[in-house]
Amino acid sequence: MFMPRKTFPYDRVINWFPGHMAKGLRLISERLNSVDLVVEVRDARIPLSSVNPTFEKVVGRRPRLIVYNKADLAHPTTADIITNAFTKHAPHTPVVFTSCQNDNNIKKILDQAAKLADPIPQVTLMVVGMPNVGKSSLINSLRRVGVGKGKAAQTGAQPGITRTVIGTVKVLEDPTVYLVDTPGVMVPHIADPVTSLKVALTGGIRDHLADEQVMADYLLYRLNGFHDHGYADWFKLKEPTNDINELLEGVARRVGAVVKGGELDLTMASKFFLKQYRTGKLGRYTLDDLSPASIDAFFEHLKMFNATDKLMGGTSRRQEKKLAKLEQRKQSRKASEEQS
Repeated sequence: MFMPRKTFPYDRVINWFPGHMAKGLRLISERLNSVDLVVEVRDARIPLSSVNPTFEKVVGRRPRLIVYNKADLAHPTTADIITNAFTKHAPHTPVVFTSCQNDNNIKKILDQAAKLADPIPQVTLMVVGMPNVGKSSLINSLRRVGVGKGKAAQTGAQPGITRTVIGTVKVLEDPTVYLVDTPGVMVPHIADPVTSLKVALTGGIRDHLADEQVMADYLLYRLNGFHDHGYADWFKLKEPTNDINELLEGVARRVGAVVKGGELDLTMASKFFLKQYRTGKLGRYTLDDLSPASIDAFFEHLKMFNATDKLMGGTSRRQEKKLAKLEQRKQSRKASEEQS
């Protein structure tokens, strides 16, 4: 009987913090004063690991909406588990699960923004998140659903496509809602090696930095741990395996990854295997531990949502300033009319 590996020894910490991301973080900090709502995008496949602690220091207690994107690639139970966790630990923070492939739940994000537009006539959102969680795809979906227009932000399979904070994009006509795209900002240092590997496996770190064959081995380890051995049939192996070389040789033969001299190209095979996971063809899997103890520890560790967010009621400081300006203009107009 096949016995999967119990552990995956890995002690390398993967770091990726390009200069444009450091600049992006500074720009985010500078522009927050002109933003009514922060839309933080995370990856539903790694709902805990795709949190960027740097954002917590920058965003602070500003009203925030958490969007778990790529929900169609995560395990079907993930949404209920995470939603219940927020109900318990952060009841004032709205959570939405989306798939930008089919615009699922995109309207819920627009509805949250519209709530802020009463009594403020114009609302500005800022989208933030780690690399490759689907921020640009989300912006395009919001624009497509909200105003019926096409692409507003460049998208790509590799992280780091959006390099600077670009101009605002209108995503709703009535009430008027504008949105600012920002580059994903990777934490400068992910202390836990396995966490960095999960971020890399879901596409948050460039593949060559994490080593494609190591990621493929970790994916094999996780699939075996989930008791999913469909890869054996897919790549015509005699039985499930713990040997990544055996699997990659099967992948290479299946897809024709052969270099000159007839040698199998295991790097190309690794890339193909990873792509099958990232596009959902191997199944829907959430890589984080979502046990009650793990989730409790996550919220306790980050202390992220101590704020009494005013998203669901009341007005923020920025909104209060807007209201004060509107009232001042009304009074000025009224005084002018009386004088005339």
